[in-house]
Amino acid sequence: MELKPIIRMKKNLSDEVKENLCDYIRRMDVKKNPKLPSEAALAQILGVSRVTVRRALDDLEQSGLLLRIHGRGTFVNPEAVQIKLNMTEGGELMESIIRSGYEAKVELVRVEEYDADKKLASALQIDIGARVVEIEKVFYADNHPAIVCIDRFPKDILVRPLKEDEYKTTIFDLLRDTAGKTITRDKVEVLSMSRAQMKKYSPFADQMECDSVLVLNSLNYDQNNIPIIFDTEFYNTNYIRYTLMRPKNIHYV
Repeated sequence: MELKPIIRMKKNLSDEVKENLCDYIRRMDVKKNPKLPSEAALAQILGVSRVTVRRALDDLEQSGLLLRIHGRGTFVNPEAVQIKLNMTEGGELMESIIRSGYEAKVELVRVEEYDADKKLASALQIDIGARVVEIEKVFYADNHPAIVCIDRFPKDILVRPLKEDEYKTTIFDLLRDTAGKTITRDKVEVLSMSRAQMKKYSPFADQMECDSVLVLNSLNYDQNNIPIIFDTEFYNTNYIRYTLMRPKNIHYV
């Protein structure tokens, strides 16, 4: 497996570099050589600046995938490579299912427009009553419902009416292509609920094939640090399980 220069797509450049490095790392034989090339070498290979490479390496170090040892270099954490889904990495839901070892597909089940209530307006920093678009999708793992995702965003950020097929793309691609918004970070609340509780949010709850679901409420921010998407994801943990690796910055006296 070799690193190749970044071919600039419509994604954030730093995210492209990080995705490229993640793919390279997962294909490495870390038993033979867990060390990455230097920042300067990576920048030259990928055709980007050292600042961009350093930012990507910083993110991967925070996720636990990399270990930086002063005077020796940057190394892949062999424990982290074994993890299928690291919660700190985020990522697209189809990819999460594939990395969990299943065949993935997605179904668009609902698109609605309505007036934002007080809670949603506060989260998205919009006026109460402002029009909001809500998109619900179901993601399948080997034809079993594994994730239900409900995305909500202000309608007025769109520069034109959406075509029917555009609702089927990822929410990140949708808002990048039709609103010029690039998602750079999110804030996530993690909780659980029963299927009966899930029915308050989605009529698809009865098809989840589990007694309770893991729930992630995420507020996604764009390149200007403005909240753009409030999404709720319901997970059947029989299929999708996350691991969280956290650095411990503890100093003992």
